[in-house]
Amino acid sequence: MRCSFRVACSEFYSGDFGTSVSAGMHSRMACRPGFRADIRILPRQRFRDDINSSVHPDPGISALIEKALAAGVPEPSLIGILTARGWSEKEIYSALAEHYERTIGMRIPHRGGTTASAKDAFFYLLIFSTLATWTFAVGSLAFVLIERFLPDPLFNGIQAVDNEEITWSLAAILVAFPLFLLVSRAVAREAAKQPEKLDSPVRKWLTYLALVIAACVMMGDLIAALGYLLRGELTSRFVAKACVVLAISGGVFIYYFAGLRKTDDAAAAARRNLLAAAVSSIVVVLMLILGFWQMGAPSSQRQLRADGQRVRDLYDLGNRIDNYWTAHNSQLPSGLDQLPGGRTTDPVTHAPYVYSRGQGNEYRLCATFERTSENGGAVPGTGPDEWTHGAGYQCFNLDGNVRMPYPAQYGAY
Repeated sequence: MRCSFRVACSEFYSGDFGTSVSAGMHSRMACRPGFRADIRILPRQRFRDDINSSVHPDPGISALIEKALAAGVPEPSLIGILTARGWSEKEIYSALAEHYERTIGMRIPHRGGTTASAKDAFFYLLIFSTLATWTFAVGSLAFVLIERFLPDPLFNGIQAVDNEEITWSLAAILVAFPLFLLVSRAVAREAAKQPEKLDSPVRKWLTYLALVIAACVMMGDLIAALGYLLRGELTSRFVAKACVVLAISGGVFIYYFAGLRKTDDAAAAARRNLLAAAVSSIVVVLMLILGFWQMGAPSSQRQLRADGQRVRDLYDLGNRIDNYWTAHNSQLPSGLDQLPGGRTTDPVTHAPYVYSRGQGNEYRLCATFERTSENGGAVPGTGPDEWTHGAGYQCFNLDGNVRMPYPAQYGAY
């Protein structure tokens, strides 16, 4: 009987592969009594075709491995030396596999499928999703701040809407940015221990996708800036917003494009990561300070919402009084209890709003406010909005024949 000697794929990647093959090549293989070994060697032409169809490692490392193993250098020592010189384990074992393929005349089969693990996919997806979240939030917050610092009379924003946008931007930054730093640090540490993870297909696909998006944003930003310049409509407000978009998208593009370039200097990659983390952290902290400075503490936001509700209540009462004036032959109601529906008390203190009739068609509505309105002074109606007011007890002089405009500075909740 004969025993056919076949080498499984797992044997070529085991730790004792070099020792077992060397022993087999330099000594006779022992078979059980009644059996004899039969090592089948591939035909030379087929062996040459298999070698040519495989992926060849670097010629320098292949030659070094050939001479080192011929000189009797232990395989573990050789792997340690090459790893210390910056070669990845994947490149080293690829060169060793090619060496043993030539030695035994057999091709090592390649396992199909992706080499990226579910863990790598999860981390890289988390990195790029948090990156998109906090960069868009920083851009949105910067736009609101630019609109406040560089006001445009043609585009007057609503204060409450702006505060709402600042609130959501701050919340997104506070959640996404620290998570982005933590996950990026964990991935960088793992990549330093296993550099072959940088070749993960998931990482490459997501990185190139981020580069495409960043490049498209930069191109669109430059096209818009050039178009407004040619039309003579390039304002300082637009230039500031364009610079914000260009800075964010350009920073993302430069950082990830540099990360795709292979380098033997791991310290340079670490310095690049540290610099990017420091610069982004400084920008984020600065934006958070400006955002909280503009928006104020949560307690002040609650006071602003309460004042907005008081103004809307007075506006609604004014409309009902005007309707009563029209329906009752130019007569004002004697009290708010004559008006059907509507809120007549403060939403927080539940104190009743004050209504008093004046001469003819004039009347007054009064309420107690917690803060001075954003767009006006201490005297009601003196600002750009007729509903501006100061803090404390404030009264609005109204007319039954005149419809008051909606209090736009408080928006709609």
